[in-house]
Amino acid sequence: MAALSFALLISAATAAQVPMKIGHLVPGVAPRGQGATEMAALISADTRCDVVAKVFPASQIGGDTDLIEGLQIGSIEMAILPGSFLVGFQPLIGILDFPFFFPPRWEDLQRVHRSAAMRGVLDTTEEKGIVSLAIWHTGYKIWTSNRRPLDTYENYAGLKARVMPSIVLKEQSRLLGLTAVGMPFAETYSALQTGAIDAQENSIDTNFFMKFHEVQDFAAITNHGILDNVIMMSKSWWDARTPDCQTAIRAAVETGGRITAELTNSIIENVALPAFTARGLTITTPTRAQWNHMRDAVLPGIERLYIQQNGARGQALLDALKTEIANYEN
Repeated sequence: MAALSFALLISAATAAQVPMKIGHLVPGVAPRGQGATEMAALISADTRCDVVAKVFPASQIGGDTDLIEGLQIGSIEMAILPGSFLVGFQPLIGILDFPFFFPPRWEDLQRVHRSAAMRGVLDTTEEKGIVSLAIWHTGYKIWTSNRRPLDTYENYAGLKARVMPSIVLKEQSRLLGLTAVGMPFAETYSALQTGAIDAQENSIDTNFFMKFHEVQDFAAITNHGILDNVIMMSKSWWDARTPDCQTAIRAAVETGGRITAELTNSIIENVALPAFTARGLTITTPTRAQWNHMRDAVLPGIERLYIQQNGARGQALLDALKTEIANYEN
């Protein structure tokens, strides 16, 4: 009887240790990497969950497509990825890629992230087997380039740029006069170094942690879009958790997001931009007139494409977000 009881206790303890793999693409020292590490620790320690969470940074368990497909089949429990990588699976999420669209102040952007309008966008991934819990702010996008700075609309024409797998971003490139080149994120550094591509867009901190500034001559602080990350769960795995565990995970996601945003903003000001200057990059910022010129050349066409692709459903999501964003326009 004693032996049987001991065996049952061991079995119960083992069963309680449900693994939770968390995959993302950037180094663990990056803001979202540190946010993910803290989030995993909170989930593992929370008695409301039967989960042991472990983070796999820097594409250790796969690239963007691998992570999303892993979520869908249940081999990966959580992924932290820019919404751009989801567009091939759920075109409606492409609204997160809209350039010259979201509020330029982080405080306002947070409110949009938490709005009912944004929840409507995020909920569209559930029909693809993915539960999108939240968005983490990981910086506004800028352009880096060789040959010439990209602070004016005219300077984009004829350059080759790496583009994430999003029809919205491919259309953005076309409207700017760029030649869009698709490639895995991990290959971007070498492509910039060899001249296979001339330019790329990313947040300032991502540029720094991926060391793109080492192989670029110009950085245009356009802040033309967001590169915020969606916290995604495998729906089959999420649905198997108790309501209390789901609440615990949501709380940990919130804490991880706060850490990520605070680190992002601090690193941009105190580490990344000084490193760009020390490297000798020419840093430019478009004037309001130059920024408006780029917006007027790009955004209307992006909106048309999105509606053509997504119909009345896309129009409803776009209208709801526009109404929300109008509350924060300067």
